[in-house]
Parts: sequence; C-alpha cells; structure tokens
Amino acid sequence: MKKIIIIAFVFMFTFANSAFAHTGLENSNPANGEVVTKELKEITLTFEGKLEKSSTFDLKNSTGEKIPVDDITINEEKLTGTISTTLPNGSYEIDWNIVGADGHQIEGNVPFTLEVPTSSETPVEGEKVEEANTTPAPAATPTTVEQKEEVKSSSNVIPFVVIGLIVIIGGVFFLLRRKK
Repeated sequence: MKKIIIIAFVFMFTFANSAFAHTGLENSNPANGEVVTKELKEITLTFEGKLEKSSTFDLKNSTGEKIPVDDITINEEKLTGTISTTLPNGSYEIDWNIVGADGHQIEGNVPFTLEVPTSSETPVEGEKVEEANTTPAPAATPTTVEQKEEVKSSSNVIPFVVIGLIVIIGGVFFLLRRKK
C-alpha cells in the first residue's frame, strides 16, 4: 500500500504542472502598450505553447471597428496576420482568442498606439524645426500581462491543492484502518 502512495506522489509532482498548464501570451509585435512609429504591415503574437487551428485575432480601432487582417496563419506557437491597408494614427487593440494544446480557450488583448509621422511633418531643408510637444501618449492598460499572471498563478496553485487533498484523504484512510 505504501508503494502505491509513493508512486501516486511521484506522478503528481512529475505531471502536475503540465497537466494544469495553460497557454499564455509570451510576446507580441506590436508589444503591449507600444507606440508604433512606422507603418504597421504585420501582427505577430507568440504564445507559450502550441496553438490549435481555431485560434484567431481581430484588430480594432479606438471606436471598436474591426479592421481587416489578411492571411491569419498559425505556425506552432505563433499567430500572424497581414494588414493590407494603411492604418491612420490612433489607438488600436488586438483581441486574440486561442485554443491551446491543452484544449483550453484563452482570450486577451494587446493595446497599442500608432503614431507614424506624415510627410507634412517632415521638415524641408533650411526650415526651422520647432520642437514638437513631447507629452507621452497615455499608457495603455496592460490587461494581457495581468491576465497572463492570473492564469499562471491559478495553474500553479491547483497541484498543491490536489496534493493536499490526497495527503488528507490518505491520512484519514490510514487512521481509520489503524483503529480497526
């Protein structure tokens, strides 16, 4: 009986993290809260694990309008899409919805700002250049980072709860068996 309990503990410690792991966003281009100063042609989201085929994302402007993204492809842990139109300056958000290899559906977003200088902002040779207002854009809410930490912390607590329950149940079982 002791051998079975020892084997059960070994399996719990060995496979607990992989059994309860979720696929979170590792990084993105554009990054969370980034101010992009060049024309954006491609969006790349890299996740911590392999993605299933139903994974996708939408690009939305500040009013919530969807902007068409062409050729969304999945390559292992990367989700990539091409933007065929020129985006005007402003605030945007990538709303992603993925299914990880573990079968769990996870969603999140990546806010960013586009501030590409226009041709009229380029100074002509010999013209005096006035200093631009250097007030930084308001910081975007790092919702993706917060969600990622939530998922990780909840998945790390579960194995310890399961192990604790097994220890309690095993202890009760042995105490009841000893009394007989």
